[in-house]
Amino acid sequence: MNKLTTLTINKFRNVAPTTLEFRPGINVVLGRNGTGKSALLRLLSASMGADDGLRDDVLEVRCRVSGAALEVEHTLSSTRVEQPSVSMVSGELVSESLSVLQRSDSFSIERKGETVLRARVLPNDIFLESDSPQSRVDRVFPGDPIWSLGLALMMARPDPASKELAQEILSTRIVGAYRLDEGIERLGRLLELEFELIRAGYRVKSPRGPEEFPQSFFKVLRGPVPEGTSETSTLDFLDRVARILGYESATARFDVERLGPAPGQQVVRLSNLRFFFKKPGEEVSHDLLGYGQKRLLSLFAYADASRDVIIADELVGGLHHEWIPACLQELGERQAFLTSQNPLLLDALRFESVDDVRRAFVLCERANGGAGPQLIWRNPTEKEAGSFFAAYQKRIQRVSDLLLTEGFW
Repeated sequence: MNKLTTLTINKFRNVAPTTLEFRPGINVVLGRNGTGKSALLRLLSASMGADDGLRDDVLEVRCRVSGAALEVEHTLSSTRVEQPSVSMVSGELVSESLSVLQRSDSFSIERKGETVLRARVLPNDIFLESDSPQSRVDRVFPGDPIWSLGLALMMARPDPASKELAQEILSTRIVGAYRLDEGIERLGRLLELEFELIRAGYRVKSPRGPEEFPQSFFKVLRGPVPEGTSETSTLDFLDRVARILGYESATARFDVERLGPAPGQQVVRLSNLRFFFKKPGEEVSHDLLGYGQKRLLSLFAYADASRDVIIADELVGGLHHEWIPACLQELGERQAFLTSQNPLLLDALRFESVDDVRRAFVLCERANGGAGPQLIWRNPTEKEAGSFFAAYQKRIQRVSDLLLTEGFW
């Protein structure tokens, strides 16, 4: 799996410039209310390719991703520029300047410590730099810049080595970088999911695109076209949720609508998604679940959509303590960036070294300076991490108590 190793923030709101390091497993963001914990999760999400509500922010950040074959350093810059504009006022043309945000993405691609490609991805152009002269390619894919870069390299340099490099670049793309909110907004978006089955394949209607829906739904898309007015399927993540909630089984159900004049030309639409949970003598829909149960369903659906990373505000917020081990097990080998006010989640964390402690936590603080309030985001110092790890090895206090004692939480 691809892992984010560092994030350097040069400019973002009122955050002091900083470089954060992360471990490949669970990373926890700690701090008081108002210190920017959720903003950091949004920035992490945006840095890894997701559009998470930062389109209006001036920023300059650099992140480093470690993949199976490549290391990718990605610099994201969003600056405000003045562009000329003409408007009609009282029947006359008036020239004025319009302030807009202009984004650029720069990449440095390394293999075994050696730089093999540098590139700049602009809104309309992509510039490729390596041993050969710089080349320009039209940007034809408006989405994730790393995806645009891989496709541009394939088009500009059709030789086998460049094609292989392009595939390796595409494989470093972190899939599933959207943030799970602290409520059940994610579940609401999931219920808006629609599929249209056509002869050549399928189309997906999702609030944030096809990558946000659970991968278990591919079972529905690859199966036979439904015959009746509804389609009911079992899904892997849903089965796990059912067992945790005390039900024997669970299903996802779509309404089926046939569009088109003739059977051979029909488009079959699947919409109005509902989830049903069953045990002897009882069947309930997701609407009748409690808040904590809906939150668990939302988390497992999100995890099923996220191949590489979990970014979650209050991962176990609203959940019964008996469900926390199952939630952590659901993370698997993925890298995770979490906030949590629940000490039971923190108590489940494990550490192997001082450096592991240092990279596992991001401490968010608020300071008042001459220029006004400033947010300080940092890893623990070597001394702080060493003190924590020494106490942790004694196995006398729980992790949450240690965090309080050391002033981390």
